[in-house]
Amino acid sequence: MTNRLITEHESYVNVELTKEPELVFHQFFANYGLTQRESEILSLLVTHGYTNREIAESCYISEKTVKIHLANIMSKIGIGSMRKLLAMLLQQALTLSNRTNDSSRITTIGMS
Repeated sequence: MTNRLITEHESYVNVELTKEPELVFHQFFANYGLTQRESEILSLLVTHGYTNREIAESCYISEKTVKIHLANIMSKIGIGSMRKLLAMLLQQALTLSNRTNDSSRITTIGMS
């Protein structure tokens, strides 16, 4: 899995993990009691980089409903920003990869 994230300093980061995304984030979803739909939305956001509109189209729901799900997710986790959420997921992925001795690689590829 490769994800492109924007860090606090607006640099783009590629994250390569050898595990399947569903396995990497399953524990994270379970730890915070996310519903199946919330987990699906978060997975689409993180693993595919979908926008709210793309998530809505993929799940056959309105964009407003996506925003409500994202707000519920952040409330359950106890954070107030999408960046913090993505940072937590990245940390979880790296932690799980390191536990199983899988190789993980992070490279900064540019500044915006």
